[in-house]
Amino acid sequence: MFIRVKDPSTGHEFDVPEADPRLADGRLKRVKDERYPPSTLVRHPKHCPPKLAGRTASRETGKASAKPEPQDAPAPADEATEKE
Repeated sequence: MFIRVKDPSTGHEFDVPEADPRLADGRLKRVKDERYPPSTLVRHPKHCPPKLAGRTASRETGKASAKPEPQDAPAPADEATEKE
């Protein structure tokens, strides 16, 4: 039988066999049996996304977007004379 557990360091929830040694070590915490009773089949994991310190993740890459760099350098004088 498989039971639902939660990894306290990452927040991920997943199923492990009842005899998993990580339960005895305390590395995994058991989730309430009312919500996830023991099962003969392994269920899909539930991932907990990391906190991104005020930045949003990009949907294309899944990585945090970089903060924009300030651009305090003025435009070169050559471009200003060419436009006139």
